[in-house]
Amino acid sequence: MSSFDSFGDDPTSHVEEVLTMLKTPLDRVNLRSQTKPELMEEIKVERDRALLKQEILNRVIAG
Repeated sequence: MSSFDSFGDDPTSHVEEVLTMLKTPLDRVNLRSQTKPELMEEIKVERDRALLKQEILNRVIAG
């Protein structure tokens, strides 16, 4: 995502584009495999960090 300079007014419109770029690498490592619970736990922690960051930034923007 660092290749994007801006996400415009609708950042979620880029979700499919980013997922398309990630499809081959994600398929290669089979992230959703039940044999990789530690990796899935790391992904969930990163997701939660992103949600926390989003909420904090929204409150900062709101003043």
